Amino acid sequence: MKNIARSSLKSQETRTPTLGQDVPRGAVRNLSRSRFVRLASFLAIILLIHFAVRQGLTLHATVPYAARIFPRSAGAEPPVSSASSTVSHQSHDGVRTLDQTPGQAVFHDFSPDASKHASSAASCGDGSLEQALARAVPAGRGMVLLTFGNSKVGEVLSNFVAHVVLVGAPFVLGAVDVAVFDQFCTRRDVAVYKTPLALDAGYSLEGSNAHSSGSWQRFAAMRIGEIARVVLLGYDVLQSDVDVVFLRNPVPYLTCAHAGSLAVAAEAEAVSAVSGTSAALKGDISCGTLRDADVAVSSDNMSPGMDAQQGISYAVGGTLNTGLVLLRATAAGQAFAARWHRAVLERACPSTTPQTCRSTCKGHCDHKGECSGDCRPGICCTSDQQVFGRLVRDDSLPYPGLVVPRGSGRIVRAANGTIALGALPLALFMHGHAYMVQSAHLRLGVRPFAVHATYSLDKHDHTAKIQRFREAGLWAVDTPEDPNTRFLALNFSVSPATTALIERFGAQREAASNIAVHLQALRGYVAELRDALALARALGRTLVLPAWTCYCDKLWSGSDDIFHFGCMYPGSQDGHFVPFVCPMDHVLSPSSWRDVGVSYRDARFAESMDGRSVVDVQLLPEGSKLSLGSLPLGLSDAAAAGALAPLAHKTVLRLPHARGLLCGLEAEANADMAALSAKLLRPPEWCSTCFRPCADELSRWLDAAAISAGADGANRWCARVDPPRPLPAAIRACRSGAS
Repeated sequence: MKNIARSSLKSQETRTPTLGQDVPRGAVRNLSRSRFVRLASFLAIILLIHFAVRQGLTLHATVPYAARIFPRSAGAEPPVSSASSTVSHQSHDGVRTLDQTPGQAVFHDFSPDASKHASSAASCGDGSLEQALARAVPAGRGMVLLTFGNSKVGEVLSNFVAHVVLVGAPFVLGAVDVAVFDQFCTRRDVAVYKTPLALDAGYSLEGSNAHSSGSWQRFAAMRIGEIARVVLLGYDVLQSDVDVVFLRNPVPYLTCAHAGSLAVAAEAEAVSAVSGTSAALKGDISCGTLRDADVAVSSDNMSPGMDAQQGISYAVGGTLNTGLVLLRATAAGQAFAARWHRAVLERACPSTTPQTCRSTCKGHCDHKGECSGDCRPGICCTSDQQVFGRLVRDDSLPYPGLVVPRGSGRIVRAANGTIALGALPLALFMHGHAYMVQSAHLRLGVRPFAVHATYSLDKHDHTAKIQRFREAGLWAVDTPEDPNTRFLALNFSVSPATTALIERFGAQREAASNIAVHLQALRGYVAELRDALALARALGRTLVLPAWTCYCDKLWSGSDDIFHFGCMYPGSQDGHFVPFVCPMDHVLSPSSWRDVGVSYRDARFAESMDGRSVVDVQLLPEGSKLSLGSLPLGLSDAAAAGALAPLAHKTVLRLPHARGLLCGLEAEANADMAALSAKLLRPPEWCSTCFRPCADELSRWLDAAAISAGADGANRWCARVDPPRPLPAAIRACRSGAS
């Protein structure tokens, strides 16, 4: 659109008479009409931009993907592309979400503008980077998102692609194996190429998140080399890890200083204003704050609010996360990209064995006997992120290794003064804790551009990240649900024991958000799950988990004191976010459920269920007479399943709670229930340091026995919750005739 408009204006200007030139009267009328058309077109563009920003949409004058929006009408479904996705809309809280249908997200068809791509959709081309860049950014200049992935992270990669296509950002996917290239190359809306590692038939990247392996070292070197290659070709690059979801196109914001037209510039400023003027957010995070940055990087710090107020001085005080990093094609940005690549190659940890690691790596070894250097001077580096941190900081200076003058805003001179280093606003480029635990976007009233699934728990692997994305409504690549699948949903409720404990602390003017209430709540949650899961299995239904409430956060590592900070992750306490809706990995282990193979759905799925297909089961006192849609407490699993059999045609049966639901087990489907409970219903242990002796610090909430049960030395305490006791056999535990 922009190029066409420019050509039209230029052609009109060449016909415009010069001063003093004789102009025919008809030409004067034509000239006036031309000026009127130009003025009307300009005003239309401005109004369109204003409408788009008000609606949370984004116009893309330089992006080669044209969105075809299909209004949904009664009885009609929009056309859907071969890659199922969901339509974007504004939810009541002002945050862009995805319309969910049970088990499936359905995206509108976002296809490339055919006029800008002469190649056939069925052609994969030559697989070169140059061809992918030409497809993503036909103008041959500007900004491009760049990510890399292999088939072992295929689900997460597909989710990344689904969202970045949806928001209309120009991006290139670097395939790390041929399978990924083959998967995406025929899609018209994806620019993909074969990285050097994809061309190496002997290479295979480990699927784990360990950075000490030789395969990861090779990947890191390749990735930074390819980033540098694109930057040296003259493109601004926003490098993104694959476990990032884009909620909006970040390009207009990040190109604030480099907008090529008045329309794009106006849009960039408007997007910036919408993002940065929340009454709850203090500080300037408009696009102008990063205008002069050669390099800008995201942060692992915990407080989006403090980040907005303090800018670069706050960001560099913690870990800089290169999972989202911007490198501009300035002379300084290009030089830094090349230097980063060289340093990754030079400082990479060598491949070792358990026998050679200690001597080769100066004792820095992981459990597999591979080097795990921390990148200090003289020590090797296990990740490109470590190298980045060392390059931008000066080891001769006190931490953080940078001189940040007062009033620096979001930019500081770094890397020995060779670059202007910027901090991507944490409120706009959020990590997993800020978005998925703190819900900081709601509290601060901002609409992030991206969410990075860091701070996931359990095994910190892709299963944990996928679960976090699902719970946040950011997972777009589930397969369609089988229409014959039936579900048993368990609603969230607070147990009487937990309520009594909250009231007791309230009487003492003590906050309910403490470790004692949290442990009591966890014990109640897994006890209810035992009965609900047993009933679901007896019914042949899939269990839908409730949206639990957590009264204490959970540390990613036990090196800090969470109790000292009001049971909030240290550094995040200004958000006052406890109690909060628990991610599953705060209560259960998603990887354990995956490994055992027990199917479940989370609470986000329950929110999408069609109310017409849901029956709320009324729980009656033990011994009550059976009636349709009701269930007496204290039946066996088989008897309860029989009582609900007349509702077998209903898609979802929903329980208000499951306390005292079953008296025992007799259904054949639950023969292994005791073993399953031990594996599935054990909340994962986590630990915290105590600044004071734990026996003293925790005595406000826990008695001596509870403190002793979790003690791991004088200054370390671990939260341990046993799985519930197995349900007994019905023949021994259930009253005669009850089953």
